[in-house]
Amino acid sequence: MLPVLLVLLLSLQSPAPAAPATPPPPPASGFTATTLVSGLGLGYQLVLADLNRDTRLDVIVVDERAQDLAWYENPTWERHVLATAVSRVINLDTHDLDGDGIPEIAMAHHFETVPARSVGQVVLLTHGEDPRQPWTVRPIDTVPTAHRVRWMRVESGKAPWLLVAPFAGAGVLAPTYEGRTPIFAYRPGTWTRQRISSTLTGIVHSIHPVEWTPGRWQMLTASFDGVQRLVPKEGEWTHVPITSGNLEPCPRCGTSEVKVGRLGARRFLATIEPFHGNLVAIYLDRPAGWERLVIERAMSNGHALAVADLDGDGNDEVVASFRGKNPRVSVYRATDATGTRWTPTVLSQDTVAGADCKVADLTADGRPDIVCSGASTGNVVLFTASGPR
Repeated sequence: MLPVLLVLLLSLQSPAPAAPATPPPPPASGFTATTLVSGLGLGYQLVLADLNRDTRLDVIVVDERAQDLAWYENPTWERHVLATAVSRVINLDTHDLDGDGIPEIAMAHHFETVPARSVGQVVLLTHGEDPRQPWTVRPIDTVPTAHRVRWMRVESGKAPWLLVAPFAGAGVLAPTYEGRTPIFAYRPGTWTRQRISSTLTGIVHSIHPVEWTPGRWQMLTASFDGVQRLVPKEGEWTHVPITSGNLEPCPRCGTSEVKVGRLGARRFLATIEPFHGNLVAIYLDRPAGWERLVIERAMSNGHALAVADLDGDGNDEVVASFRGKNPRVSVYRATDATGTRWTPTVLSQDTVAGADCKVADLTADGRPDIVCSGASTGNVVLFTASGPR
């Protein structure tokens, strides 16, 4: 115990790395940290996809302050530009629409939080013969404050729809953003706008398509209204409220992010609360309803959230990070079968101000890795599992 305390005391006295390119210190949680990218303006989002048909997942990095969009090729992490002159890129998602083994990319850019100042360009990127060369950018729609884009399989046997969620509705004002915020959908091919939701209020920060029951996809929303489940149907989708989230007055209300996990056969939800908040909460699916358990209260501008089975025991862990002062990345593990007790482990401190974290096997060793993009730190850090397999 004394050596651990000594390390912690020394770390508190040590200055932060001089630049994003400085190699991060090794974490004490069974993972080895490697900086893949440094010098970003603001690393906002990561998307993992195989862009060159080599079976390895490459990393697309959304740098919100850059004028171009780039991807980094696994395993050398060589940088390739996807598109230029695309300011304020905020979000993207990938899906292989034509079945050629390389996905198309849906993207939202020209983002601003104020609807009157936001163009909200929604586009589709398609590759040419060489995916390492710039891709073709095709406009789909303009949706002021377009903030989240996701592909979701709505019609069985057909191409997934593109879902677009604005940050806030037309005419609203900060900080309470009072008003309705719509969500739109587009069928590939026609790309005609269809409103699927018009009842959510305030900021809609996250949408998360999930296979809620086998073969049936639905969408979770994290917003000022908490977490709701949207069930597809003709016209506007059915809203099923799950939780109101944090109950303080807006803008410290509701939820900011939501993910789905499993403890064996039991489903749970993980959230960040409230909007850009300080809490990580777990919602346990009980016979009497969703039971809320707060497992973290000390985040600052919480933003990154991922759920995955990191140790292969059949139970999912929660990865969360924040962008505020003294940023850290933490892993939370359930220590009992019922999910009522969780233990946090700090993966990194002051290394990456996590705006987004994803979990996948990037090193082809059969074990999940964690990769996070940093906002103020302007970097991308890969945490690979170390020790015996």
